[in-house]
Amino acid sequence: MRVGMSLALTNTLQRPIGDTLIHIAEQTEQAGFATLAVGDHFAFRTPRRPDMTDWYESWSALAFVAACTKRIRLSTMVSGITLRNPVALIKTANTLDALSNGRAYLGVGASPNFGADEHRRMGLPFPSAGERIARLEEALQITLQLWSGADQPFPGTYYQLSSTAGTPLYVQHPHPPILIAGEGPKMLHLMAKYADVVSIGGFGETLDDLRERLEVLRKQCQTLNRPYEQIEKTTLFLAPVVQNGHVDSSVLDIFRALAGLGFDEVLLSLPDDLASFDILAAELIPAAAKIPVNGR
Repeated sequence: MRVGMSLALTNTLQRPIGDTLIHIAEQTEQAGFATLAVGDHFAFRTPRRPDMTDWYESWSALAFVAACTKRIRLSTMVSGITLRNPVALIKTANTLDALSNGRAYLGVGASPNFGADEHRRMGLPFPSAGERIARLEEALQITLQLWSGADQPFPGTYYQLSSTAGTPLYVQHPHPPILIAGEGPKMLHLMAKYADVVSIGGFGETLDDLRERLEVLRKQCQTLNRPYEQIEKTTLFLAPVVQNGHVDSSVLDIFRALAGLGFDEVLLSLPDDLASFDILAAELIPAAAKIPVNGR
């Protein structure tokens, strides 16, 4: 099992932000984390967080991180499809893959329900969840057509392109992995159809909740005649990992249970201090690497 790192690029990060981001990226890579994933928002507030939270732009930050790292894989977690023109988003992901020498994911989702405030203040439409999912599917279809380099129009319901001709600039073969995050039945259907990697759960769900969603994903794969094992699975783990100077023993038990469900990677939230990085590097990452993932 792999361990990744999830980072919120908010205005709470210490400034100067460039120095802080370099420090985090170098620590994360040196500790042996497999992935650095950053949240993708501009600014938002929710009923739980009425104060405005400003975010640094995620893809710019990832390009900056690519220049000071060599190994760690890079992704948003994830880019809501209604925040950007899909062609511009794909071009951005292709460029990151080229700049990082093949370490980028195309991390996408249907935009979370709490994003209404963020969209309204930016002057962006925030359609129903059903339409957002439909837009995401069109964007994924556009992605595959652009990556093929085919000189064809795309006459979609929401997006219309006169041509998708071009030379793909990415490095990975056959293309950067498509990472889709979500949880409902319609999203799980899109994951089964298009995703190379899926991110499911991580915000307080139980193992039974995760098992149920994976079973839905498996059934969707069977319907589409796609091997379920072809899709990598990730999840977020936001609970504290280090307690009293060591990795909490219960954490490894949870990781083993997640691996038993078939999760290939667990993303942790950023530790508060350097000592925790050292403990994760010395204790957690080597121990997790020895945990076999069911189906692998």
